[in-house]
Amino acid sequence: MRFIESRLLGIQIDEAGREVVLSFIDSQGRRFAVQLHGVERLLVSEMRQQNVVEAVTQWKRGGSPVGLREAAFSLMTGVDEKDCAPELAMVAREVADRVVRGDLELMEVNAIFGAQVLASFASMQTIWC
Repeated sequence: MRFIESRLLGIQIDEAGREVVLSFIDSQGRRFAVQLHGVERLLVSEMRQQNVVEAVTQWKRGGSPVGLREAAFSLMTGVDEKDCAPELAMVAREVADRVVRGDLELMEVNAIFGAQVLASFASMQTIWC
């Protein structure tokens, strides 16, 4: 799947906040959705009409840990690790540890212009529409 230069069209959240659907259209005009199951935390910022995706990073067990701690701190505390209160730092470190153990996954969607999405969740699925 090629996320680069696709556009994030929308975000749908169920009433309990545990299921999230990210709707995309790729650079060829094909629509697809990424379903996040068992969502624990979701952060969305700067949603705009045009959300051209620059990068999508998914951290899970066995994957590269590069950037994982930074993403966990952004998601859980909203600040860098060096600026974080000790109690919150402990929570963010636990999230990163859970990803390494395989108990949780973390995903970050960065846009050239538009939305940034950070989410922690149990599993995900991609569906072509």
